[in-house]
Amino acid sequence: MKIQYRVHNSVTISHFLPVKAGVFQSECKKFELLLTTTKDSKLGTVLSPKLIWRESTRPEVGFSVDHLALELTDLPEGNGFSLFQHGYQSWSISRKMESSDVDKPPFLSFLQYSQENIYSKNESKVGKFISEYLTLLYNKETQNGVLYAPVEAGEFGTKFEVVFGAEGNVTSVKVIYDIHCLPDLRPNAKLNISKIKVLFFKGSPETKLLKYFEELGKKEGPNNLPKKVPTGWCSWYYYYTHIDQKTILDNLTKVRELNLPFEFFQIDDGYQKEIGDWLIPNDKFPGGMRILADEIKRVGLKPGIWLAPFLVRKKSEFFRKYPEAILKDQNGKPVPAIYQPLWGRGYTYALDITHPTALAYLEKVFSTIVKEWGYPYLKLDFLYAGLLPGDVYNKSLSPQARYQNALDLIRKVVGKNTFLLGCGAPMLPSIGYFDGMRISCDVAPFWYPERLRVFLKDRNALCTRTALINDITRASMHRHLWLNDPDCLLVRKKKNKMNEAQTKLMASVMAVSGGMLLVSDDLTKLEMDRLDLLKKAFQLNRECQAYTPIPIGIFENEFPLALYNPGGYLGIWNPTEEEKTVHISLPPGVKTKAPFLDFWTGTRVDLQPVAGGFTTTLPAFGSVVVSV
Repeated sequence: MKIQYRVHNSVTISHFLPVKAGVFQSECKKFELLLTTTKDSKLGTVLSPKLIWRESTRPEVGFSVDHLALELTDLPEGNGFSLFQHGYQSWSISRKMESSDVDKPPFLSFLQYSQENIYSKNESKVGKFISEYLTLLYNKETQNGVLYAPVEAGEFGTKFEVVFGAEGNVTSVKVIYDIHCLPDLRPNAKLNISKIKVLFFKGSPETKLLKYFEELGKKEGPNNLPKKVPTGWCSWYYYYTHIDQKTILDNLTKVRELNLPFEFFQIDDGYQKEIGDWLIPNDKFPGGMRILADEIKRVGLKPGIWLAPFLVRKKSEFFRKYPEAILKDQNGKPVPAIYQPLWGRGYTYALDITHPTALAYLEKVFSTIVKEWGYPYLKLDFLYAGLLPGDVYNKSLSPQARYQNALDLIRKVVGKNTFLLGCGAPMLPSIGYFDGMRISCDVAPFWYPERLRVFLKDRNALCTRTALINDITRASMHRHLWLNDPDCLLVRKKKNKMNEAQTKLMASVMAVSGGMLLVSDDLTKLEMDRLDLLKKAFQLNRECQAYTPIPIGIFENEFPLALYNPGGYLGIWNPTEEEKTVHISLPPGVKTKAPFLDFWTGTRVDLQPVAGGFTTTLPAFGSVVVSV
């Protein structure tokens, strides 16, 4: 167990030595660590750490704490374990990893900090992994497993470092707290660190994950989630930034002509004059954004709008007028937040969301959009930027705490009746603030990652396949932590490299997941057969949206092959390029009755019963959804 701190750029690592049972002192004598444990046969073991500053004075100028690492003693016994590695934010991949795999982040640094935890230093070694917020270890042969997870969001970031031996035995599990600030270290003051749950189990890992999300949601989650999930249209995945007032109105007209069952109509990126100048529409929107909101309401829909509140570009008026509110490094240079060619050359930067000027601007932006423009649905994107490292105005706040403080402000301004959708957001500290949450990377009109992203070893590279993996592995967050947003459904033929089977598989996963369902096609050009698929997807989604689904086989395949929705539907798919016989095991307690008819076609599906489940043969990228 150790703590890392610094005075300016001088870094010190100090290990903790035992003093007596549950009490440890750092070698530097500055810190004391108290560890207490409670055990429950059903809930598992809960570890409660407290960090105490033992010096008689406050820390010196330039002092800050980087992180605290605690070695856990409760490890699973035996060989053959695999790991469920959870990602840091919306776009970070969450999937099973074998003990022989390498935990390798993207090659380019800007892909790392815009998609993963910048405070996590992956060593890219065989059998050594970092899993953000939680992890599951599981042996498929013996069906023994263990869950490691925080029981609360806490003030500091939480992650787990897991090390495997050559035979798949677990040699080490550490919980690491990202502090990265100067907390209030008064003499003998105690810092409460997030409690950690350690639960050994036998049987279904998916049900243990479901139960954990349920418990976490009861403690931290929202209590006013709407019964209906948002459905509607979004401009992004057909037009991207190339939208204008006419495009928006043409699609709005088509929604009513086609009698589509939409509730929301969302204007995405492309309306603003510049990233950071959210209240200044560009020349393509001469009537302004309030007129469009009024027009959307006039046809009976709720207007939605996109913004990236923590981002700013150098060309923006805000950057020029208020340079003091931009996040800067120790040398006074703006901190890059992302490189996005669609916004022009050069980097886009981050706000210092602890600075009074930045906070006042956020208050003005959200008050104007909701109260003056009239948008009750807001998609907040690139939220990870609020936690990037820099020389912040308020140095007593951890990255996670400053992010939560900004969300507190935003929610207070917009009110409880405004639907907030998070995207590119760190997952754990977002619980309780958002009504909906993107749980995957962006979808795309192609199945596999682009060649350049493969070359750059970008494991989070946007594509439909990667998005659907997260939509399944994080499916049980739905209605416990927020309403899941699996991203937009694309059903069109034109400007779409996915074939019909891949498109139907996409619709199957998204509809059975019961999460939000927005389509992002040009409705004025949508083919009739794809329109029929779209309407059926919304019909299936309506029957599934009130329930929390359970993924099936998260330790069997990187892309789990089934998803069960307690609304009475089982989705099964073959996400490969060849015909495949798929075997699935049903969640405990689920009973089925033949015959099984495919929701999409009405034809009979040959499900052969085997112990605890079924087998069926599906063609390349084939998918079926059966009533059970």
